[in-house]
Amino acid sequence: MKKIILLSISLIFLSYFYSCSSVTEVTGTWKKPATAAQKYNKICVLGASKDIVKRSMVEKAVVNQMSLYGINAVAGVNILPDNFIDSDNDSKVDSENKAALIAKLKEAGVDGVFLISLQDVKKSESYVPGTSYYAPYAGFYGGFYNNYWGSYNMVSSPGYYVQNTNYFLSSNFYNIASESLLWSAQSNTFDPQSLNDFTKSYASSVVEQFASSGVVKTTGKK
Repeated sequence: MKKIILLSISLIFLSYFYSCSSVTEVTGTWKKPATAAQKYNKICVLGASKDIVKRSMVEKAVVNQMSLYGINAVAGVNILPDNFIDSDNDSKVDSENKAALIAKLKEAGVDGVFLISLQDVKKSESYVPGTSYYAPYAGFYGGFYNNYWGSYNMVSSPGYYVQNTNYFLSSNFYNIASESLLWSAQSNTFDPQSLNDFTKSYASSVVEQFASSGVVKTTGKK
């Protein structure tokens, strides 16, 4: 009986943690017409964010995910100064630094750039309805006769409102040599519970789309 109870508790906790994982939906993608897949020696993943910690975590999560497809990538924080691409902290790449940025990337052996930008953050409120379930009275736990004659009690929990946050991002891939946009995606990550939760969800969903786009050569997911 104890084993059954412990198993039930474990399943409840597993269900709880699973339900807390956020979901990233890729809502749209675009590919430049007539673009053929090619081998890139080094792709630089750049997050346009004034928060270096968040930028680093997102970039490295994408780099790690790309490696599963045989794509050689490097995080921008490893080759560029903190404010090199966003000196005014507006979460956008500085247009006046474009030439210097490209020169710096070429110097590092980069031939492709995967640029991530936060487009919007929207908050919403949703209602979680209450639940009802049966629980035995204390008499249930006695001997056989108590079990037979035992009765049940209905326990109810009230409904409540929760605040949700949606993050909308754009992911753009550029060829350094031609300085042209080859691929773009819009994504929505629903109510991440933590930065780590967000990075895993975003990287997994968006890189999967990128790897299957036919823009870059891959070796298949490992």
